[in-house]
Amino acid sequence: MPRKLNIPYPVIVEGKYDAIKLSSVMQGHIITTDGFGVFNHKEKLSLIRSLAAKSPIIVLTDSDDAGKLIRSHITSAVAADRLIQLY
Repeated sequence: MPRKLNIPYPVIVEGKYDAIKLSSVMQGHIITTDGFGVFNHKEKLSLIRSLAAKSPIIVLTDSDDAGKLIRSHITSAVAADRLIQLY
């Protein structure tokens, strides 16, 4: 069985299926935005901000309109030097 990648930074993904798929190839902290839930749940955005204060975070969203909107929301809430943008 191939070894999983050990990712030292939290990875932000859109939904639970993204998290499940990603967890099959990596070890590390995976946070979901619950799709557009990140817009309505201030606790989720607060968690993302607090994680970014401790270490860089990886933002991995789809390249569709929804993914771009979620990415934009996170990018506006976290300093650019704390983000690693993956597409």
